[in-house]
Amino acid sequence: MSTLLAAQLALMILGAGLATLFGPFSNADGYAAVLTGLVLVAAMAIQNEAHRAHLPSAPPSTIMTGTTTQIMMDIGDLMHGLAPDKAGAARGRLAQMTVSAFAFAVGCTLGALMYALLGALCFWIPPALVLGALSMRAALADAEIHARLP
Repeated sequence: MSTLLAAQLALMILGAGLATLFGPFSNADGYAAVLTGLVLVAAMAIQNEAHRAHLPSAPPSTIMTGTTTQIMMDIGDLMHGLAPDKAGAARGRLAQMTVSAFAFAVGCTLGALMYALLGALCFWIPPALVLGALSMRAALADAEIHARLP
C-alpha cells in the first residue's frame, strides 16, 4: 500500500505543479491542460487500484456514478420489498454508499471553497493529505516494530 500511495503522491505533486504553473487554462485542449489532466487521472487510477486491492469491501472512492446507481437500485429494491436476507444486505450496502456519497458532496463543497480562496494553489492540498497518510503509516509501522522488541 505504501508503494501505491507514494506513486499517487508523486503524480499528485506533478499535477499540482502543472496546475499551478500553467493554470488556469485558457485553452482546455492545449498541451498543458491535457497533460495536467492526464497526470491527475493517473493519480486517481492509482487510488482506484489501491482501493480495489486493499479495501475491497468498502464502497468505491473514485466511482461516484456507480455508487449513485447502486444507491438508487437498493432504494428501488427496498421499495418493492425484498426477502429479509436480501433486504438486510441492501440496507447495509445502502448505508455504506450513502455515507460515501455524502462525503463526496462535502469534498466537492470544500474543493470549491478552497479554489475560491486559493485558486490553483488548492491543488497542493491533496498531495499534502497523501503525505500525511504516508507519514502516519510509517509512524504506525515504527510503533509496531518497537512494540515487538524485547
